[in-house]
Amino acid sequence: MNRFTKIASVTLLAAPSVAGYSHAATPRAVDEALRSTANPAFNVVELSSLGHRSPVLAEYKDVSPASTSARDLQTAIESNRSLSRQLTAENVEIGNIVGAERAADGSFIFYLR
Repeated sequence: MNRFTKIASVTLLAAPSVAGYSHAATPRAVDEALRSTANPAFNVVELSSLGHRSPVLAEYKDVSPASTSARDLQTAIESNRSLSRQLTAENVEIGNIVGAERAADGSFIFYLR
């Protein structure tokens, strides 16, 4: 394989992994989406499972579950009864959620302490 073909192949394989997640414009946009989305798909990530150089860890490591932003997010989650039931069924304590993002596929990613 020539050099150009190798670079093109690697680029095509790496692009989907880089584009997999996108940040919502504001926490308020995520809160509103959580309230209005019926049966949303989601993933749960514990901050302790992230590498120490992770940009997500840097963003949420100092956020307390009792902070205003976390409480607003938790309230939005609790107002969506379907989502709240799904999280509870997976043994996720909503009070430990400190952040959320909307993935490119429309699902949500919740970050817990």
